[in-house]
Amino acid sequence: MLKKVFKHEWHTISPLLLAIHIIGLSVAVICRIGINLMGGVQSFNSSIMAVFLLIAAIIAIGCVMVFTYFYTGYRFYKSVFAQQGYLTNTLPVTADQLIWGKGFTGVIWLTITFLWAMIAFMILVLSYHDAGEFFSELPRVLASLFSPGAPAITRAAVISLLLTPFFMIIQLYVSAAVGNLFTGHKLLASAGVYLGLYFLQQIAGIVIMCMAAPHLKTLTSRPTINDSAAVTVVYNTVNYSLIAALIFSILLSVVFYFLCRYVLNHRLNLE
Repeated sequence: MLKKVFKHEWHTISPLLLAIHIIGLSVAVICRIGINLMGGVQSFNSSIMAVFLLIAAIIAIGCVMVFTYFYTGYRFYKSVFAQQGYLTNTLPVTADQLIWGKGFTGVIWLTITFLWAMIAFMILVLSYHDAGEFFSELPRVLASLFSPGAPAITRAAVISLLLTPFFMIIQLYVSAAVGNLFTGHKLLASAGVYLGLYFLQQIAGIVIMCMAAPHLKTLTSRPTINDSAAVTVVYNTVNYSLIAALIFSILLSVVFYFLCRYVLNHRLNLE
């Protein structure tokens, strides 16, 4: 049944998202053509229109990314907690199957959107020569990132990047689940819950940074510290902060998952 939930969600959201991505990429291509006609990237200091084209393309790319993200969350809310939820919740599917089936679709589309945005930005700012060098070096860079001898900070950064789509999706889903508990204006309540969770996570991030900050005092408390020791202190501080943030995100996502699962199983309140 999990496969059926995934396939249904994929076929439901993909046509619209695919069209949006094609339009966004077309805007980037058109803007790059316009920039080239005005002399290329180096003409920005003398051409206001070239700057406007670049800004327009960046806004278009950002809009596609934001729309993709929140549309996946809206689809979950609409199909589970709105009027469509009456049909969805009569199907022989469990809460886990709903979360994972729909969640995998969102994760895949967020990953596609991230890669799409990279390509769109390269179309905007890179020449054919620079793009060729980038893709020729990409396999070597990826191999170094995933090699056993990669530094701990690199491994933590790669793991964080790979898990980020999962963190983002489950935050949308738990926001919709908690918003469902309100008696009215549930969609607005879901948006408020999302903003509240985002705000609390930013506070937690600041706390993690403050916990790591005392290690940086050695840079000022030891006037004779050499460059190598200073680099080591900064490296260890960033490394510990990144690992702590990753662990916090994983634990928080697990809490979000079980909270969403609990609401689906025991506190479902359809419109």
